Amino acid sequence: MSCINIHAPAADVFTTQSAGLLAAILRRNITDHGRCTIGLSGGSTPRPVYEILGKAAGIDWSAVTVFLVDDRCVRADSPHSNQFLLRSTLLRAAPIPESQVLFPDPSLAPDDSAEEYGRVLAPIVTRGIDAVVLGLGADGHIASLFPPVPDTAAGPALVIATHTDRFDIPQRISVTLPVLTSAREAVVLLGKDKKSAWEELRANEEDWHRWPLKAVTEKVETTAVLGW
Repeated sequence: MSCINIHAPAADVFTTQSAGLLAAILRRNITDHGRCTIGLSGGSTPRPVYEILGKAAGIDWSAVTVFLVDDRCVRADSPHSNQFLLRSTLLRAAPIPESQVLFPDPSLAPDDSAEEYGRVLAPIVTRGIDAVVLGLGADGHIASLFPPVPDTAAGPALVIATHTDRFDIPQRISVTLPVLTSAREAVVLLGKDKKSAWEELRANEEDWHRWPLKAVTEKVETTAVLGW
């Protein structure tokens, strides 16, 4: 599959181009298919993008379904929660019906939360995911799939519990690679601080266990917005 690179070195240009790209994806899928299902990532890079996207014109938000590709195992109102991020940015402005906002249950134990969220996502995976928005960690992780990525990330489960010792919140849940690679397209948002990780990924021959994004770019039409 192809990977299109868009260079946007100025922060404001990066944000507006990224939001414009996502808005175009939403509009196109609603026009072509009557709806758009999109998976979103958390993090500091997409925050201003989601704020602008929520105010974009010409989007029938009643036809949009959003889900999280991962979250930290914290309370939903914690500033560390990706649910909190989306509710304080995109969902503050975009009137997406609550029944079409699909989040994991953080009150459950990680394994139970992953299993329950997998049941929630099963219908949209069967129906078809239009797009996923991803980042790339300096260590090479996407969603909450941390290298070395376990084989379970490519298994039959839609969502798995994961753990990392590299960040303050160790317990996570994440959709698996088959969910991400089932999307029609992927958008990767990379700030300036991810340039070295991106270049190492592109130059390295190691597989998805080290660079899980490779599993996506090999199967899904991908656009990378590069902040340099």
